Amino acid sequence: MTDSLSSEPPPFDAQIAGQLIGKRVLIGLTYVENGQDDRHEQKHGAVEDVSDEGVAIRLSDGDIYWLPPDLRPWQPAHPGEYRLRSTGEVVVDPDFIANWKVTPGSD
Repeated sequence: MTDSLSSEPPPFDAQIAGQLIGKRVLIGLTYVENGQDDRHEQKHGAVEDVSDEGVAIRLSDGDIYWLPPDLRPWQPAHPGEYRLRSTGEVVVDPDFIANWKVTPGSD
């Protein structure tokens, strides 16, 4: 999985990452196949744990989903309602949005 930035990620900052615990995040995933955007997926949940191994998100269905330890894709979310395209579910006032591109071999 890669973020939308192409350069090497900065060193993991445990202090900044620790401030994410308990925050709610809307995750946008764009899967790339043969250099083209193939499909999109959205997930949401609360940050449960952070380390230099990654960021653990407790999803709305109770599963844990791991994101890479790169915090650059994390952006404060604007207040409001966000409707997930795939399910129609509405997420109200998440704290952050994190968008990622998933390329073959990056999982």
